[in-house]
Amino acid sequence: MKKLIQLLPILLVLSIQSCQKDSTEKADQNLQPENSRYTAPLNTGELTSRSGCDWTEIPAGSVDALADAIASTCDNGVIYLRAGMHTENLRVTVSKSVKIIGEAGAVLKIKSDLAPYNTDGTENIFPGLHILNAPGTLVQDLEIQPVDGDGGTAILIEKSDASAVMRCKISNFQFSIMIEKSDRITAMFNNIVATGLWQTGVVNEALGIVVINGKSNYISDNEVSNAFFGVWACGSWSTYERNSTHGNYIGLILCNVPLYMVLPSGDVTGAETPATGWKVSNNTSTDNFDNGIMVIDGSKFNKIWNNQVHGNGLSPLAGTAADIETFDDSYLFGFLTPSVQDNYIDATSDPATTTRNCGINNTFVGGTDIGGSCR
Repeated sequence: MKKLIQLLPILLVLSIQSCQKDSTEKADQNLQPENSRYTAPLNTGELTSRSGCDWTEIPAGSVDALADAIASTCDNGVIYLRAGMHTENLRVTVSKSVKIIGEAGAVLKIKSDLAPYNTDGTENIFPGLHILNAPGTLVQDLEIQPVDGDGGTAILIEKSDASAVMRCKISNFQFSIMIEKSDRITAMFNNIVATGLWQTGVVNEALGIVVINGKSNYISDNEVSNAFFGVWACGSWSTYERNSTHGNYIGLILCNVPLYMVLPSGDVTGAETPATGWKVSNNTSTDNFDNGIMVIDGSKFNKIWNNQVHGNGLSPLAGTAADIETFDDSYLFGFLTPSVQDNYIDATSDPATTTRNCGINNTFVGGTDIGGSCR
């Protein structure tokens, strides 16, 4: 993405500042009844630990207490952060399956350095919470903030299948939730507001939720704003539903992460598979500065239907961007991204959706085809 960021002049910043709208409310405020158990306040009196070990409670005002609590609890133990401020000045590595749950009003401040590009074009990931080889880990009901004004990476889930981040508010990070080589991850009911430093050139990008590598992941009911890519979806056979992306450069991008992200181990990673077989439905993507939904870089066999996607393409730099757009071979990002193929897009649920069909054997139903040259 380095070359693309270098192509974004101050005009983008001005257009964002002038076009930004207050659209923080989700389009559908009436959640399905079956989802109420995910959104209701946690009643600790009704919960027991399946692991048989006592809960670990961390009182308000704690400093560097979370790592010790993880080390001392048993596998599948519960760590409960009481309402108030909790500060971690060093990276917290979660190396066993635990449940980290916040009481209403619990704020977790974590240390994570920003990640500007290195001279070789790579970018280091410095997670505040690193869930590593810890399948079944849960992070829930926390407000997560950087220790400093803006942070690098809030949560990196690596090699930790069946883990989840739920009902968290994550603010002012460059990367909020990153998923690497992990399957069956759940990210639900999170509110993510990315750092705006990418708009000023302090960093090159900010990403809300990123699936680098994984399959059968479930991303639902999240609200993501102020990022360069609101949600960056790679990997295969996953579900993306009932999310709201607004005020990003691109709302949802079905794509392929290039080989440029440096993990804490020092390994450089990128997506092994472009977005393949994703099911994208019942989402809202509005007031983004390029596409609401972009399908690019070899993505294939994705199904997109029953979404509300309109009012995008606000930046003059986006030219004639459509709300939903599929791409042929393209140099949009400054390097070749190959054509997408065999994607199905049904835009009949939102008559205001504009579309552009480029690529191989893609099917579009409904929407308004704005035509024009493929970008």
